[in-house]
Amino acid sequence: MTETELVELKEFLKLAKIIEHQMKELADFTLEINQKYEKRLAEIRVAKKLQASGIE
Repeated sequence: MTETELVELKEFLKLAKIIEHQMKELADFTLEINQKYEKRLAEIRVAKKLQASGIE
């Protein structure tokens, strides 16, 4: 392997690590949004059940 190829591989590895980190951040962000969405849906369901029961 030439010195140039080694430098290119190191740069590729560096970029891959950056992309992996960004993907993890995106996954965490997506999970957070999903949890808020699920919580809001549960709140709406409870409110509808209470309203249907005549309790507000």
